Amino acid sequence: ADVAHLVERHLAKVEVASSSLVIRSIADLESAFFITQRGVIMTYKYKTKGVCASHIEIELDEDVIKEVKFIGGCSGNTQGVAALVKGMKAEDAVERLEGIKCGFKSTSCPDQLAKALKEAIS
Repeated sequence: ADVAHLVERHLAKVEVASSSLVIRSIADLESAFFITQRGVIMTYKYKTKGVCASHIEIELDEDVIKEVKFIGGCSGNTQGVAALVKGMKAEDAVERLEGIKCGFKSTSCPDQLAKALKEAIS
């Protein structure tokens, strides 16, 4: 991910924190970028729509999923999805999860994770 693009996209405030450069979104305070010697680590909080989980917290190291946590929802299923995508490239997870439905709903927690990941890497 290009750092200049991330700063522009999120209209961010830049600050120095210990050995990392931290960029926090001014617009919504929903994402933070930590620029380390290894690369850009992004934490992202996505408000879900149409599912039982209220939001999803994601940590990306460049384009690799490091951690996913669903807040609310079916605990076993969301923990399973989170464990399965850990270590995957975000675009690979999007391809696998996008369009999955939950019962008669038009979306699902995996589909919402795909939407969150698409937004995070765009």
